[in-house]
Amino acid sequence: MSAASEAEFPIARASLMALWVESLAFGAFTVLYGIAIWILLYKERKRTSSNPNKRLFATATIMWLLAIAHLAIDVQRADQAFVVHGNTPGGSRDFFNTLSNPTLVAKDVIYITQTLLGDAFATYRLFMVWKRSWPIVVFPILLLLGAAVTGYGACVEVGLMEGLSVVFASNIAPWGKAFFIISLTTNVFATTLIAGRLLWLNRRTKTYRAAGALSYWDVVEMLVQSAAVYSATLASLMGTYLAGSNAQYICLDLLTPIIGVVFTLIIIRVGLGETVSELSGGRTRTSEFHGQTIGGTDYNLRPLAINVSVSRSQAHDHDRRSLDMFDRKADAGADIADADADLESGGSRAPSASCA
Repeated sequence: MSAASEAEFPIARASLMALWVESLAFGAFTVLYGIAIWILLYKERKRTSSNPNKRLFATATIMWLLAIAHLAIDVQRADQAFVVHGNTPGGSRDFFNTLSNPTLVAKDVIYITQTLLGDAFATYRLFMVWKRSWPIVVFPILLLLGAAVTGYGACVEVGLMEGLSVVFASNIAPWGKAFFIISLTTNVFATTLIAGRLLWLNRRTKTYRAAGALSYWDVVEMLVQSAAVYSATLASLMGTYLAGSNAQYICLDLLTPIIGVVFTLIIIRVGLGETVSELSGGRTRTSEFHGQTIGGTDYNLRPLAINVSVSRSQAHDHDRRSLDMFDRKADAGADIADADADLESGGSRAPSASCA
């Protein structure tokens, strides 16, 4: 980082802005965490009469504890920089540039751990959405291991620094760049494949939904569930770091609560999926079939009222299975899957339906 860069955006100002942005994100995370815990402990138990998903509960709680610990350290560091050292010329700047300070090393370790949890969850989502396919997650698992090595390696290098320095120093930069690139690659890879899978499921079930293109909610749902927001924030961090800008501190401190926000949003989306489906429109419809040709055979059927809930059959069923919150498919999903198989294979079996 050049002297001009420090003059344009001082590290003390960047750290103060980072604390403000992190506080806002942590507040949002806390609200979403409370809703997610209510879904896991109350709503799902009431729906299924089973124990809450302990893995999701534990992961969400660990993420929240890491986020609050990270914020607490940042508040303490701000107090040290602006109150204790604030009256000394250059005191705040020198405090933030003392990389071997134990509080800085501690918050870096917390950030790396939170990132690894987020990357591991993205990999797990990819594994479950693709029907527990191990070949599809070999590459992201290797990337996850690489991120752990480079991330904690960077923390060690930071702790070994003597005197005043910057995070863009030559002995730290290779570790930091490698970690950011690996983590971003992991998320882009998982995001692309998850989004592609969800898009394919939506198109496959379009026959049983209202005619036309995907609704806006489908796009929002796909982006939220594939954690694209997390990937975008991580890309901003990598860009500002490679540019040698102190703005990277804002993105860095923002990521710790953002990872938790993405995680809890997915839990909330799945837990409240039925309500959201009703509000989004086009998900559940009543259709009338008269004469239909399936597999080359003509079925002259009288008008039937068929209630189809697509979100509970394929796309939404994948969402629930990907979080291990639901163990059984809806009966309507089985009927749709059978009819879809007939249409694809050219079979002559009549579709299953219930007469109104």
